[in-house]
Amino acid sequence: MKHLAIVVSTFVFAAACGKKSDDGGSSSAKATEKAAATKLPKVGLQIDVPGEATVGDPIMADVGNSINSADLGAMQVEIFKTPQTLDEAKEDAKMYSPKSVKADALADGWALSFNNKGSMGENYFVTVRRDIAGKTYKCWATVDTKERGDAVLAACKTLRK
Repeated sequence: MKHLAIVVSTFVFAAACGKKSDDGGSSSAKATEKAAATKLPKVGLQIDVPGEATVGDPIMADVGNSINSADLGAMQVEIFKTPQTLDEAKEDAKMYSPKSVKADALADGWALSFNNKGSMGENYFVTVRRDIAGKTYKCWATVDTKERGDAVLAACKTLRK
């Protein structure tokens, strides 16, 4: 139930903060070309995000930053209080009846993405675990288009000191 509240809150926040381009979505190729380093002061990291981004306080965490942009919608980077393994994250994802599940091992963590169809339409979930300089971070979002999901995934993989 806690996960459902997080997803619904994030989706509503993303819909309110993000906007689609005139072509009905954002191009992940175009987003990659425009990616620029953005500082995340609450976690002491930086991340490459496409387009103009706004960094704010976290929505659902004690320590973290929210990031909003037209290409990404809304996403969040936070310190992972109880780090999960990839298998644990995949198990949690089952409650959403996931489709197109993609799980990747990273040199310093993992990435998990999938989609589903809910009462508000298609949802794209991205969660990335990164271990950087002795801390474990969670970079995540639930967004409304595949292009935004791809952009969030690409951005999360750029997290660094």
